[in-house]
Amino acid sequence: MKEGFSVSVMEARHVRAAFAAMRVKTDRHDARGIAQLVRLGWFKRVHVKSLDAQETRALLTARTFLIEKVTAAENSLRAALRNFGLKMGAVTRRTWEGRARELAGDNPVLEGIVEAMLRVRTLLLAELANIDGQLTALAKSDPVTRLLMTTPGVGVIVALTFRSAVDDPDRFPRSRDVGAWAGLTPRRWQSGKMDISGRITKAGDPRVRVMLFEAAASILGRARVMSPLKAWGLRIAKRTSMKKAIVAVSRKLATILLAMWKSGTAYWAADRPPASAQDLAAAG
Repeated sequence: MKEGFSVSVMEARHVRAAFAAMRVKTDRHDARGIAQLVRLGWFKRVHVKSLDAQETRALLTARTFLIEKVTAAENSLRAALRNFGLKMGAVTRRTWEGRARELAGDNPVLEGIVEAMLRVRTLLLAELANIDGQLTALAKSDPVTRLLMTTPGVGVIVALTFRSAVDDPDRFPRSRDVGAWAGLTPRRWQSGKMDISGRITKAGDPRVRVMLFEAAASILGRARVMSPLKAWGLRIAKRTSMKKAIVAVSRKLATILLAMWKSGTAYWAADRPPASAQDLAAAG
């Protein structure tokens, strides 16, 4: 790039499929095959994310890692206590330590295990809080993320995950194309008179799908406001199932978020007018 050349990253799955007929695998044949794909234009370009997007995704990845380790530490301690017939039961994050120490009692071995695991857990939670603070500050300083967060069910993590994964909204000619990119459209097998629709493709970044699923579940469940999106999803749930409704709302939510990003207009329901990005910046 610095030398003035145009650089393209090729979709590895497409290249592999194109090379499937090759009987001999050598570096020379691979180079010739790639050159043929470039000459014919028969390849899919992969978007190279900006430095800001990569940094955000690195923070999100670190957050996921810490959450997994906190859960692993808690489950390990639960299992250790369960071996002695001691059950933690339903506890909150605040009551976790007290309950663990209570169960350990005066047993010196259990006390040592509990204290060691609690020290690890405390350190992990402190680092998790630090990462969360960085992500919150990042969301507040970014106009696009604040815009996306005006949508019901979309908080800091969902907005930053979507924003950093998409990176450049203009690479999608139509807003509804983002559903297929996120792997939220059904598979399809069509040949002659046979036309079968299957489960969703699950293509693309799994973290985006997970976050959209969580946002959709929040909209259909915990959200108190009956937004048009929630009403639409509940109608689907009544007609089919809640699981299918969550997938449908996730797909529509991705389309809405991208359309908002492109237009610079905040989410709006029928009972209130839309706000622009400039309005949000002034209010913030």
